[in-house]
Amino acid sequence: MDHTSVPDPAVFADLAPAEQIKYLQALWDRVLDSDCEIPVPAAHLELAGERLEDYRKAPEQARPAFELLDRLARDAE
Repeated sequence: MDHTSVPDPAVFADLAPAEQIKYLQALWDRVLDSDCEIPVPAAHLELAGERLEDYRKAPEQARPAFELLDRLARDAE
């Protein structure tokens, strides 16, 4: 994956991976609250459609997003 040339905020690299993710989520929330139009790439829409189709086929296999995020945070520690 290509990296952008945006510099890291101060002490970002010192944060644990789970804390970096929380930081990025907070930034994303700020963007969403800013009333701007955010384009969605076609590949993302395709993937969302595929996952929705998978969910509809077997909803009992689905897990809440926060359960997955908690697991990822524990694994990153």
